[in-house]
Amino acid sequence: MTEPTTPFLLRDYEKKDFDAIFKLDRLCFEPGVAYSRPELSSFIEQRRSFTIVAEFPPEPALHISTTDDLAAEAAAEAERFEAGQRQSRAEVRGHVAGFLTYHVQKQEYGHIITLDVHPEARRQRLGSLLMAAACERLRKRTAFMVVLEVAVNNHPALAFYERHGFKKVKVLERYYNRDVDAIFMTKRL
Repeated sequence: MTEPTTPFLLRDYEKKDFDAIFKLDRLCFEPGVAYSRPELSSFIEQRRSFTIVAEFPPEPALHISTTDDLAAEAAAEAERFEAGQRQSRAEVRGHVAGFLTYHVQKQEYGHIITLDVHPEARRQRLGSLLMAAACERLRKRTAFMVVLEVAVNNHPALAFYERHGFKKVKVLERYYNRDVDAIFMTKRL
């Protein structure tokens, strides 16, 4: 039996992604939990940090049913080509659907900084895909464990991490914005 293919493209972070992932972090988390621009930039740019970006697939081409419409579209495409306005492959790629940032600690364990999935990409196993990719990369670096923090009131995230083998270790009081507690979780690789 073959695994179903994912509609998402995973790739390494590029500097041009920053604005999109910053906006996504703001969309995914409430103020006080979402990172500020300098915080997120600092986490991403650290020497032993890695960010995996997931893109939505490009929009499928529209199917044109009449000969007149097809001729008009071909003529318009030819005009764009002649004018040098053809989009580059990078411009055609899909938008950011999610990302995961992790840091490899000197003690050779991984620390998940953030896992963000766009609301339109939820319930499509993207979070699981990003987590699996990060854990596989950590294993290849011979990391023995991965750790993370999650807000005590983020019940969907807590359930997600428990499904993926993370165990609750302790409560970190007033971790987020000196207001919300976090749960420190670990997973052996």
